[in-house]
Amino acid sequence: MRQTQLHVRKTATAAALMACIALSAFLGCQKARTNADFIPSQNQSLEALKAALDAWKAGTPSGPVPGTSPVVHITDSSRVAGQTLDDYEILGDVPGNAPRCIAVKLKLSNPAEEKRERFIIVGIDPLWIFRHEDYDLLLHWEHQMPTESKQVPATSPLDAKSEVPEQP
Repeated sequence: MRQTQLHVRKTATAAALMACIALSAFLGCQKARTNADFIPSQNQSLEALKAALDAWKAGTPSGPVPGTSPVVHITDSSRVAGQTLDDYEILGDVPGNAPRCIAVKLKLSNPAEEKRERFIIVGIDPLWIFRHEDYDLLLHWEHQMPTESKQVPATSPLDAKSEVPEQP
């Protein structure tokens, strides 16, 4: 009976070892991802940008664009509260800090303004759309930080006047 249990253990161990080896071989043979794998096609980029701009026209704030697949997420810290997008015109590809950089002419109101902006599109799922300035700030770790609601006291216990013994 002991030999049967020992045989079962050895067989189970051998099977687990073979499964690990097979999994390692399978994973090792897979193609490594490159940056190019995360660049959406021109057509997909334009569709995502149109969906994001149409959502803005409909009053949707920056963030995930409802009803998109793959999910489109727009990051735009330059939007002014209360300012609305009346119309836009996609002008086409322009140079930028990413392979997919598209210029757009925006017609805004409250206050009325017309300007040209560049948008960067990256990713697979989700597709991320950044205003070019936001993308630059992220690349250099200079993005806007949210304001803290708690105030940190200006003093700490180390600031308290206490006598420190002098070293001989």
